[in-house]
Amino acid sequence: MSDRAELTGIVCAAATPVDDRYRIEVARLAQHCARVLDAGCAFVSVFGTTGEGASFASAEKIEALSGLVAAGVPAGRQIPAIMTPVLTEAAEMLAATEGLGCRAALVLPPFYYDGVGNAGVVAFFEALLARAGSTEIDLLLYNIPRFSRIAYTPELVALLIERFGDRIVGVKDSTGDLQSGLALVKTFPQLAVFTGDDRVMPPLRQQGGAGMIGGMPNLFAADAVRILAAPEAGGTEALRAASARRIETVDGHGGLPVLKAMLARHYGHPGWARAVPPLAALPEAAEARVLAAFAETGYIPGDST
Repeated sequence: MSDRAELTGIVCAAATPVDDRYRIEVARLAQHCARVLDAGCAFVSVFGTTGEGASFASAEKIEALSGLVAAGVPAGRQIPAIMTPVLTEAAEMLAATEGLGCRAALVLPPFYYDGVGNAGVVAFFEALLARAGSTEIDLLLYNIPRFSRIAYTPELVALLIERFGDRIVGVKDSTGDLQSGLALVKTFPQLAVFTGDDRVMPPLRQQGGAGMIGGMPNLFAADAVRILAAPEAGGTEALRAASARRIETVDGHGGLPVLKAMLARHYGHPGWARAVPPLAALPEAAEARVLAAFAETGYIPGDST
């Protein structure tokens, strides 16, 4: 494990504001990253699933990363995602992430082709590191088989550790399955194992998990930090119940567009609600239902972090 800042805590998988031509609005993203870091997040992770990372070219993301660092978002508190099966694009993104001094890279497995097996994924990593000239940056494995169709199983993780050693420092397990996360914690105690689900975070943390990398801290960073600090639930039962209700509301109304609609209200800027096609902004009727459900948990956009 690297001796740099410990990989633990709440990591905000930041949403990405875009203009009317779907270009990344770096200044707004920098403001947002600064806000969630100030609210207690240990790191931000841009251009993952919540950040619509698969919708942008590496050149766009690299330019934005450079802009974030220039705007004062510390590189050492950033864990950008690599969300492409294109070797050249992935290598360019990894090289830039390392060159800027980011804390780690969150790597999605190569998707699209069927039947590549564990050997194919190991070969992709081999080629990725070689093409990028990467020798130092820590790698987190992004396990989200719902989208990638390839799972970082314990067997595959073991093969990657065998080949790349302590370059593999952790896993983001976005299955939403507590047992999946616990199996990783038990099998690989040297790794930082994060969940992508607030509801899984407390019991995973109690059993040695590192925390959460997820989208809800875009709106509720301070609440997530408080829950992480008290994983045994004493004194946070009401907050955990509210958190679960909020996740159900977001998931039940389309996921990412809900977060972006609420961020538009939080910042008072309608452009935040814009999503890159094929995703679409949240319809007004659905937004009204979301606002009502959130109000029942005590949240009014603009009043919470």
